Amino acid sequence: MNWVILSAILAWGTAQLIKVINCRIHGGKVTLRVAIGTGGMPSSHSAFVCATAFASGMVCGFSSVEFALGVALAAVVIYDALGIRWEAGLHAKAINQLEVKVEPKAKHTPLETSLGHQPSEVICGGLLGIGMAIFIEGVFALHSL
Repeated sequence: MNWVILSAILAWGTAQLIKVINCRIHGGKVTLRVAIGTGGMPSSHSAFVCATAFASGMVCGFSSVEFALGVALAAVVIYDALGIRWEAGLHAKAINQLEVKVEPKAKHTPLETSLGHQPSEVICGGLLGIGMAIFIEGVFALHSL
């Protein structure tokens, strides 16, 4: 198996598992949305792309085209999480409040508001991804001995 892809998948899965654990610790209800959804601490998208970029740098060199492409992809994903998806969540929250004010007795399915990330969530996700890439590379290096 390609350890670069494996490190990215495990970084994403670990980030999602941490979100579930955080939800349980804080008394929330664990749902499918919590287990695989967007938003929250840490950013699984950032973990995934940072693991991919860093592992590519470890394999191909940090001055390689592959690493540069990984960094470019990570930058787009992180920008989206911090900006566009964060703003979409704020808009959803405002729309939810408007629906209650306009038709207080009507039954509305609220829009999802946890779409993007705060900078700390992205940083933690990125560090998780880099750490996972280092860990998985070490496991594969030991396995090949």
